[in-house]
Amino acid sequence: MLIRRFDWLALCGALLPLAVLVMMTLARTDGVFEYALDDVYIHLAMSEQVALGGYGVNTGEYASASSSILYSYLLAPFAGFDWHHWWPLMLGITALIAAALLWARVLRIAGALGGNRLMLIALALGGPVFMHFQAIALIGMEHMLHVVATLLVLNGLLDFARSSRIGWMLVVGVIANPLLRFEGMSIALLACGVLFFSKRRGAVLLLFGAAMLPLVAHFWHMFLLGLDMLPNSVNAKAAVTGGGESLSGGRLQRLRVSWIQAVLLPSGRMLIATAFVGALGLFLARRQITGTWALIGWMAVLACLGHVTLGSVAEFYRYEIYVWSFALGVFVVLLAQVKFSGERMTALASLALVAAVFYGGLHYPVTAFQKIPGGGAAIHAQQRQMGLFVDRYWQAPVAVNDLGHVAYRNPHYVLDLWGLASRDALEARLRGSDPLWADKLAAAKGVRIAMIYRHWLRDHIPPNWLPVAELKLTIPRATLGGDKVTFYAISVDAETELVGKLKAFESELPASAELIYLNSGQ
Repeated sequence: MLIRRFDWLALCGALLPLAVLVMMTLARTDGVFEYALDDVYIHLAMSEQVALGGYGVNTGEYASASSSILYSYLLAPFAGFDWHHWWPLMLGITALIAAALLWARVLRIAGALGGNRLMLIALALGGPVFMHFQAIALIGMEHMLHVVATLLVLNGLLDFARSSRIGWMLVVGVIANPLLRFEGMSIALLACGVLFFSKRRGAVLLLFGAAMLPLVAHFWHMFLLGLDMLPNSVNAKAAVTGGGESLSGGRLQRLRVSWIQAVLLPSGRMLIATAFVGALGLFLARRQITGTWALIGWMAVLACLGHVTLGSVAEFYRYEIYVWSFALGVFVVLLAQVKFSGERMTALASLALVAAVFYGGLHYPVTAFQKIPGGGAAIHAQQRQMGLFVDRYWQAPVAVNDLGHVAYRNPHYVLDLWGLASRDALEARLRGSDPLWADKLAAAKGVRIAMIYRHWLRDHIPPNWLPVAELKLTIPRATLGGDKVTFYAISVDAETELVGKLKAFESELPASAELIYLNSGQ
């Protein structure tokens, strides 16, 4: 009965808040469901090209715009179907259900090892909310699948600690982790480390080889296409964080500032607190937590610190939630086995509570109910409208710096000035030595207008580009990069045409957005 109760409680804790978030989003978007991040449409656009045998967002042009090796391929089989844009949501909800059941399985193991029944019931119901599962499922990205892969590794390691048996969950989880997210390599390597120090070295070689083989195949594929081993999305974010003038410089600087960034953001502080409290607990319980159990505990600590050092933090904690769910599951199971004195248990529990509150752990569930509906409304008001304008009115090549909605289901060329879908643009922007690089790329691609955030490109905007209008939000920008998109006429002859088509489109705008013309004569 307890097993069934955990499953049902975890599913209720996952699906009931999900339904609430969907209804809140629909209420903000005139009944049209919208993902809270535009990034999902980059994957959808890439999946269209993958289905045609390409790799990128523009036909005949290779680009690594996706930060996941596998995700665009998972979306590709249904490219071209009317319901293709729903497929990421279906995958997210399916992964949410799987994650809830895997989380319930972790709690059942903790219960079998002596965990407090009331505490485990509370974790079954509240864990999916606290770990932000609903938000990650609704953004339509690969992150919920990554959480599932990580929980597979966790369950596999727990089974190994109890029976010394390497089961299918551990094998599948280790192989899938780096394929879904590059950060997953840390989980795969640390899991192999647990097996190595448990004297299963032959199995380690096989498992490590199985995890590396698809990665090597992907990197070889990128080499054959003339692309960098790491995606442009990873390189661009590293450069932004590091402020470097080259891709390699950005990556090195990224390491130097990652800890500062982590301390400034709630999720980064939560990982640091989890590692600190977990390490302290392992030290205090070193006579009770031994062998493979201790290895798994220290793996969780190292995984948290590794992500703080090498990983990223972002909206909805989507980059770091895999390691947080892994560490929380590990420490719940280990705590179930520990018999501390009353004084030590009180001190450790108090420290964990203070760390959770001070470092922002209680910020997790609140953020989902703020940012998912608001993010969906903002994407609907801005990015979707930009895509509709290009699809219905402009119907020609266009330049942008925020890619997704405009590129998806658009047969015309999209020049990505930020560089996720254009290696040339990324390199030119980072070098910054040619003030006319954007104008030259636009001319080469037959682009006559641009729709960009001014503050993103700043000094990179060519002086001959004429600002014509701004698409301005009348609601908070939420997850968007800015609340105003400026429409530029790149050539003089494009100005009149752009104004005419914007005026024709203006009546279709929702109340959450407005067009402001920058020439008083218009």
